[in-house]
Amino acid sequence: MFYKKWIIAASAAAVVLSGTTIMALAKESFGKDVTYDEKSNTVSVNQTSGTLISESEDQTIHITGNQTELGTYDHLHIQTPFFSRSIPGYNVTNPSYAPQIITQDLTGDGRKEVIIILTTGYGTGVYRTSVLVYNKEGEAIPVEDAHTAFLKQFSGSFNEKGLNLSVQGSHYTVPLASLMSAKEQLDAQPSIGSILQYAVEDGVLTATTAVQVSPAEFVGDLKLKYIFKNGLFQAGNASLELYPEYRS
Repeated sequence: MFYKKWIIAASAAAVVLSGTTIMALAKESFGKDVTYDEKSNTVSVNQTSGTLISESEDQTIHITGNQTELGTYDHLHIQTPFFSRSIPGYNVTNPSYAPQIITQDLTGDGRKEVIIILTTGYGTGVYRTSVLVYNKEGEAIPVEDAHTAFLKQFSGSFNEKGLNLSVQGSHYTVPLASLMSAKEQLDAQPSIGSILQYAVEDGVLTATTAVQVSPAEFVGDLKLKYIFKNGLFQAGNASLELYPEYRS
C-alpha cells in the first residue's frame, strides 16, 4: 500500500513540475507572455509585441525584441513599410548600442536594402557586431562572415626583434620597444576578433577588426570592403593600418 501511495504522490509532483517547466521554457524559448493556472494545470502562451529597441531616422522602420536575463534582447522583429519578419540574432540591452538601421542601395539595382547592425558584445577590449541585409521584399541577402575572411588573410608572430604581421602578401614589423605591454604580458601570438565592427561607408558594406597583442593593447586595424556578386556579399581583400605610434 505504501508503495502505491508513493507512486501516486510522485506522479502528482511530476504533473506540477511539468507545468512549471513548460511555463519557464515558453518564457525563455519563445519570448511570450506566459501564465499558469494551478487549478486546471494549464499553461497559456500569449503573443507579445516586444519592446521597441530601435527605429530608423525617418521612424518608418522599427525593431522590437524581448529582454532576457542575460542582458540581451532576443526574438527580434523588424517592421518596415514593405515587410514584417522575425530576424535572427540578438542585441545587448544597453541603449547606447541599440541596433543600427541603415537603408542604402548596396547591390546596385537601384533599390535600397535594409541593413541591420546588431551589437552582440561590448566591454574592455571587446566590441562585436553582426550584420543582416534584406531586400525590399524582406528576403535575406547572405553576407560572408568577416571574422572568417580576416583569419584567412592575416597572420602574425613575435620574435626577438618584435612583432611581425602579414596581410595579403604585405609584411609589417613593429619593434618590441614600440609596444607598451611588457614582454611577459604579450599574448602567445597576435590575434583578431575581440573587436569586430560592420559599417556602411559611402554606399559600401565594410568590416573592421583590431589586431591585439596583449589583453590591453591593440596595434592597428584590419579592414575589408564587401562586393556584391552572385547573390551575396563577398568579403574583399583586407588591408592593415597600424596606429601612428607603431609605424616605423
